[in-house]
Amino acid sequence: MISSRSFPALQSALAGVWLALAVLSCGGAASPSTTPETLSGAGRAPSTHAKARVELSADEIVRSLRGSETDLRRCFLANPSVRGAVRFSWRLDVDGKVQHVQRQRSTLGDARVEACLGQRLSEIDFGDFAEPMAAHWTFVFRLVDPSAPAGRAQRHGKRPRSGDERGLSIDPASPGTLPSDAIDNVVEAGYPLFARCYRDGVNRNDALAGTLRLRFAIGAQGQVSEVSDAGSDLSDSQVVDCVAEGFYALRFPEPAHGQVNVLYRILFEPG
Repeated sequence: MISSRSFPALQSALAGVWLALAVLSCGGAASPSTTPETLSGAGRAPSTHAKARVELSADEIVRSLRGSETDLRRCFLANPSVRGAVRFSWRLDVDGKVQHVQRQRSTLGDARVEACLGQRLSEIDFGDFAEPMAAHWTFVFRLVDPSAPAGRAQRHGKRPRSGDERGLSIDPASPGTLPSDAIDNVVEAGYPLFARCYRDGVNRNDALAGTLRLRFAIGAQGQVSEVSDAGSDLSDSQVVDCVAEGFYALRFPEPAHGQVNVLYRILFEPG
């Protein structure tokens, strides 16, 4: 039986939007890897002995990317058939100028799109800082295929029947273990990111409603190593991509004994 509840953290981030969620078990998948590649910026690669830089938070990165989303998505549209995810890291000087953009891993398979994204990133002004910073982000494109407008039941936010989906669980076949409460706490911290995604979708379609079912793997160090679709029916594919990017930005406690595989269900309905 699917349980639902209200979430004050999300309600404060997006008034008028109701978000119900449940976590379900799923199978895992291996994380793709590529050789890190410098795409833009000048100078030598940072020394492994250099002092670690402070990382920008996901919220700070999203705020800085606001206004550049169209230019970034144009990079993907240069090849409409491309789909997948690409993770970049970069450094910022005290003036907020981007340096040493590197592609860390990618499933896109199109170097032109990756180079375009790296170039667009290098042109963004992140503002002033008291000290040099570091940042990373995973861009997602076409996690689901764009679909026709949703049917009547979806437009009205029809909920799955009781018993159609399981509640909070972790795949027992996962190599690692992590308490479900620990997963919930971290995902709740990401509500403001997900709220922004849905708000943008509602601005495009004020009747937007539906369910996201996202499969993700929590790696041995607590990072999200892969996000994939598990049957989402939300009609706005950009919202799905955006929420997936938010999941990539989450950092969980380190699981015991290895990777943990999870399926998270998020039901969006306009209030």
